[in-house]
Amino acid sequence: MITVDVVYLQNEKRVNELKLFLRQFNLQFESDIDYSLAIYDDGKLVGTASKARNVLKCFAILPEYQGQNLTSLLVKSIEDRMFREGLYHFFIYTPSHNKHIFTSIGYKEVITSNAITLLENGIYEINSYLNNLREKYGISNNPKACIVMNGNPFTLGHLYLVESCAKENEEVIVFVVSEDKSSFPFKVRFDLIQKGTEHLKNVKVVETGPYLVSNSIFPSYFLKTSTDKEISQAQMDCDIFVTYYKPIFNIVKRYIGTEPYCEVTNIYNMAMKRTLPIHGVEVIEIERKQGDKGYISASKVRESLRNDDFDSIKSMVPHSTYEFLISTEAKPIIDNLKAKRGRH
Repeated sequence: MITVDVVYLQNEKRVNELKLFLRQFNLQFESDIDYSLAIYDDGKLVGTASKARNVLKCFAILPEYQGQNLTSLLVKSIEDRMFREGLYHFFIYTPSHNKHIFTSIGYKEVITSNAITLLENGIYEINSYLNNLREKYGISNNPKACIVMNGNPFTLGHLYLVESCAKENEEVIVFVVSEDKSSFPFKVRFDLIQKGTEHLKNVKVVETGPYLVSNSIFPSYFLKTSTDKEISQAQMDCDIFVTYYKPIFNIVKRYIGTEPYCEVTNIYNMAMKRTLPIHGVEVIEIERKQGDKGYISASKVRESLRNDDFDSIKSMVPHSTYEFLISTEAKPIIDNLKAKRGRH
């Protein structure tokens, strides 16, 4: 008899059973998983699926059980769980040869890139989401330039890039990465970028939404190495950008800064230079701003925060960012930075 069981992640034995099962399909059980299901046939594990927040992942069903609507059963069961958690928009990544399995149960393809397909389902889809953003911020139909940045936190280097772009273009959008996986929460990063650029009247600050630079929704469980993941994610980001953001916001130029430190950002920059011009978007690379101690970077600011070196910080950030960093509101962020190490 077919049964569907919740696998409690604290149960090491059950989780190891899933890991071994997934290994048969060359899949990994990802560390960010927060909910897993297993399908048994009279005690034999025949299928599994998991989720991390609103991303469905780690699907695997034994070949002899495929075609029995077990995928639909798993998807609907996990969606029910997400509804109970207050999540109403879902993503699935899958090798492109499997996308028909999910389109047949209501999922819509967002993009296929490097043989990986992103699909979505729920209360909105990418076109409606981005058109709503355009209306929310009063974005015109005129040709414009854009920058996509994290701003973790907003520095004089970021400001130099925005000012350079604003001088050369009549209209500019600064897209702020919405994903909340950085040391500085999205709301703080967004506010600091808004305050730091409010003197630039031709600049509008807009969130990216869940579609760009979203590490949490991009899987690694069917990619062999972390570099594979970074290259595939960068290419998919570029493909989503030219397919949706470019036409909806009428983007004709994208500005980027040179990257002397971060390999991942370099991978993104190379993907943009390779992909965007083919689709009518000029990529303009601006030399990173230097201060007294070399290139200015958010990672240097975070390191200075760990060391309570506010004199150095003052020379690397706009006044509005500095005022925030010395406020009581910033203390929990700084304490958390001191408690951990890492680039972000």
